[in-house]
Amino acid sequence: MSVHDRLRAQGARSWYIGAASGLIWQVLLVVSVLSLDLPVLSKVVGLVLLAALYSAFMLLGPIIWNESIRTRLVTIAAYWAVSFLLFPLIGPIAIWVWLLVVSLAAFTNLPPPLAIGTSVLVILVQFGIGAATAFAHGVLFAPIVTAVGAAGLIGLGLISRTNVNLRLANDEIARLAVVEERARFGRDLHDVLGHTLTVVTVKSELAQRLVTIDPAKAEIEIADIERLTRSALSDLRLAVSNYRETSLDAELAAARTALEAAGINSHLPDSVPKLDSRLEGVFAWVLREGVTNVIRHSGAAACWVTIEPHSLRVADDGRGPNTTVPGATALGATGTGNGLRGLRERSAEASAELLVGHSLHGGFELVVRGAS
Repeated sequence: MSVHDRLRAQGARSWYIGAASGLIWQVLLVVSVLSLDLPVLSKVVGLVLLAALYSAFMLLGPIIWNESIRTRLVTIAAYWAVSFLLFPLIGPIAIWVWLLVVSLAAFTNLPPPLAIGTSVLVILVQFGIGAATAFAHGVLFAPIVTAVGAAGLIGLGLISRTNVNLRLANDEIARLAVVEERARFGRDLHDVLGHTLTVVTVKSELAQRLVTIDPAKAEIEIADIERLTRSALSDLRLAVSNYRETSLDAELAAARTALEAAGINSHLPDSVPKLDSRLEGVFAWVLREGVTNVIRHSGAAACWVTIEPHSLRVADDGRGPNTTVPGATALGATGTGNGLRGLRERSAEASAELLVGHSLHGGFELVVRGAS
């Protein structure tokens, strides 16, 4: 970022306002220089140097804010070193300028130990110069004012830094919330449309075969396809409105219809046991995704669904998972599809565990278990 961009960056305006407020106190130093019994040339050169130091102070904050700690320290040290040129011109009262050095240390994002150390060093040098000059021209108050000012300025700097960090944290939280909502919406779209479109595909293939063999049954299948597409559209609208809820009873009925249309023998329970409200929604999603996967990928002849108060199991006698490990295995080991990944997230939100692996029937098994 160029110097021009830094001077116009967000936050630079706040620095200018604060720096201008700090320079108001320097009016007393300017008045003191004008009232001293000094050669005119010394006064003029001293005031010009003071103006240069004040201008540099106004600009340095935004310029060095994002630089490395070393660069900031070197810049502040250089600023302090230049201020020593004032001593031959206006004498020991030049130590009042060092309030600006302390301000730079406090407000340029230095770590607190470095800001405090810089301020202590400035105050000690002030006190040493004041003692060496017998505290002439009231410089006795300079170390005291600088110490009080340093404490207040460093405290304000910490508060300002905390506010910046809080703002950044809030921005990050908002960004993550958007990411999470996008993931949730994508997961819902997959779960809503994946199952229905699979059934529509199966019924379309069936209707195509029946058109010449049994036109009456083909018409029934086509009517079902129309009903399913309308239902999918309705589900999509409800999902977009975030009002859609799943019902395990409804999913069981849909699973029975879908398996029948695919020519897969279904072994489903006739009723649903009483379930925890958190688990019922997860079970419904797992049943939908499990049956969809059986129809799409398994090549199975039969599908078994078992529902207990704390678990749901979908098994088939098809090709099985891509693993040689017998028995159920953790999702992370075998389940990498978008649907299973979404189920894993839903299960975790309900404090449930999702497992996949070989079924006792020789095919694939999908199990979700809640805390018992």
